Amino acid sequence: MPAHTTLPPGRIRADIFRSGRADLRFRLLVWFSAVIATLGLIADSTAVVIGAMLVAPLLGPLMAIGEASLGGRTRQGLIAVGALGEGIVAAIAISFVLAHVTMLSSFDALEALPDEVQARTRPNPLDLGIALAGGAIGAYAVARMRDSAALPGVAIATALMPPLCTVGIGFAIEDRGVWGGALLLFATNLAAIVFTAGIVFWALGLGPRRRRNGYPLGQAAVGLVPIALLGFTLFGLSARAVGEAREAESLWDASTSALADVLPGSELTDLKRSNGPDGSINLHLTVRTAIEPTLADAEAIQSLIAQRRQKKIALVLVSVPAIVLDPARPPARDATVTIPARTGTPEPTPEPTLTPTPTATPAHAATPTPAPTPSPTSVPPAVGNSPRD
Repeated sequence: MPAHTTLPPGRIRADIFRSGRADLRFRLLVWFSAVIATLGLIADSTAVVIGAMLVAPLLGPLMAIGEASLGGRTRQGLIAVGALGEGIVAAIAISFVLAHVTMLSSFDALEALPDEVQARTRPNPLDLGIALAGGAIGAYAVARMRDSAALPGVAIATALMPPLCTVGIGFAIEDRGVWGGALLLFATNLAAIVFTAGIVFWALGLGPRRRRNGYPLGQAAVGLVPIALLGFTLFGLSARAVGEAREAESLWDASTSALADVLPGSELTDLKRSNGPDGSINLHLTVRTAIEPTLADAEAIQSLIAQRRQKKIALVLVSVPAIVLDPARPPARDATVTIPARTGTPEPTPEPTLTPTPTATPAHAATPTPAPTPSPTSVPPAVGNSPRD
């Protein structure tokens, strides 16, 4: 089977616009790919997410919009825009419902954000480059490589369904950072694919007959505007992320050095930071140490970190007790290893229950009140009292 087709341009254009319609096949593929992508994201399964990319049909409307951008097919372009909008709304709604159902179930779903979800919340300029290249090869494959094995790879490279499902998950967990980053990634893929698809279709001679000899500069400029805006946004976000990563690394080094000076032998296991309203840095340090830190130790650590960073530091120090043992020679195989007896440890637990009883006995000891004294059975020791004699 030859990789290149010899179909006339009119037939290719008709096939492109046909793939951009919201028919029953398109809707079924959108629904089931959204279910697969959402469950794969929640389960943190890369293989399942890739499977959803292969099933998703959203590349069809994007190719149709790219072809319609060459002019002469406004009606088909509007149909493709409607199909794309329907697919976007359906994918977000399905992922939102599935995320809510899984959170209400007995599974420990979305208690921690899966890596597959996090990977789609931090777009960068590399994602823009991938979308541009994926859109170009996608348009070429649709027009010239219909029976090629490259089409599944194109579907994976131009990933559209996982970011949309991440938006629905972000809405479900009410995290603006999740759905905002995923929405930006989807917008990047959408704009880049439509723009490069139009360029490739024009280069392959698939534009209207009266415009095949020249691609309108105005259309190219209009297509470049969202690409440029997204590019600047992604560069700004990437620069901010790099700055935050460098600051986090600097805080880690300063905290490690301060702990080594104040609590020798301790180990920093976790660091969380946030910015205070007055420009200070809120630090939450978790330390594994064999030395129980005091208030003076915590203040010294805070001062050392603030001195190294030259910033106000608000510190929360959490110490995890640790027992550090030096390497010991292993006992002989037939030797009996002494194991401390722990039979006495459960006894303190009943003790609190016994302590209320002594408190009750003094109240009961008030029985030698004058009221019961006349009974001879209750006061045998008091026979020496004068009334008896």
